[in-house]
Amino acid sequence: MIRSQPHARLDCVQLLRAVAAVAVVTHHIRLFGNGAWGVDLFFVISGFIMCYVTEDSGRGFFAKRIIRIVPLYWTGTLAVFCVALVFPSLVDHTTADFVDLLKSLFFIPFKKGHNTVPVLFLGWTLNYEMLFYLIFSLSMAVSHKRRAVVASTLLIGIVIAGQWVPDHPVPLKFFSRPIILEFAFGMICYELFIGTARHRMRNRTIASRLLWTVAGGIFIACMPLATVLVPFEDPVIRWGILAALSFYCVLYGLSGVRLPLVAVIIGDASYSLYLFHPYVIQLFTKMSGAFSGSGVVAYFMAVFVIVLCCVLSVISYKYLERPITEYLRKRFVDRSAPSGAPGARLHAIDTAQCPASEK
Repeated sequence: MIRSQPHARLDCVQLLRAVAAVAVVTHHIRLFGNGAWGVDLFFVISGFIMCYVTEDSGRGFFAKRIIRIVPLYWTGTLAVFCVALVFPSLVDHTTADFVDLLKSLFFIPFKKGHNTVPVLFLGWTLNYEMLFYLIFSLSMAVSHKRRAVVASTLLIGIVIAGQWVPDHPVPLKFFSRPIILEFAFGMICYELFIGTARHRMRNRTIASRLLWTVAGGIFIACMPLATVLVPFEDPVIRWGILAALSFYCVLYGLSGVRLPLVAVIIGDASYSLYLFHPYVIQLFTKMSGAFSGSGVVAYFMAVFVIVLCCVLSVISYKYLERPITEYLRKRFVDRSAPSGAPGARLHAIDTAQCPASEK
């Protein structure tokens, strides 16, 4: 089987991360409120990327994931906790509870009102990401070659177990939700991608690339409509399948294509954008009351705050997220790797979060 340069940077994945992150941003603006499907796209991307970056080796995998996810998440969590402690009026539903803080920092799900969310409330998706990273690490220990199959089997087993165990505690109920199967969708996309390498190299023309990319765009456009048209409430059925189809089509059509910097940089900064945009929106709304109406000005201000969130996330990525990640990687991972190991050259794409996206 021909493998298609597994460690090349995929600009199209960064583009899809940007799409997923911006979708979640629009979901938290009342004028739009239809972008929750971005999380499902993030999970599919994460499943794909974890296989992609471990094609040659899984050395230091879990350490890299911790370094990638934890510092920024802990920074945001502690910042929100301090605001809730000192200026509680600035946060709507977050309280300064130290037990909740500890559970949040260590990715332990807990109930807060009717929801299961941590102090940094969008961190609920990171709980799933950390579960997936743990499962994926165990799968590589069992069989690196069959890591996708082993990980997918474990994910399915967890979902089935969660349906059979009555009156299970909050963490088990949370972690056994079918949404974790979307990581398996991403791993399936990876297997299809490397399995079609020969065909893509021989037969992919500009017309076929365009056809696949347009098909992916159509699937993405269908996801907001699925909220209304699909009768099932489970996100795996409502959005997950469409997310996998859109991801694979765009990947097939645009892999190897260099895309505009703006799409790539927003994809790079998608983790910062995902974690912190609700607080930018909330602060902007409190200061301006911009979304109190529904006229042209309100929509203009909505677009403005989306752009503002993107700009601030790029700044966060450039001056906070990336320097911290690079320092910790050099300090704890890369210096212990043998010369010529894939760690350094994979750094550009080894950034999956929630939402990821990699995240």
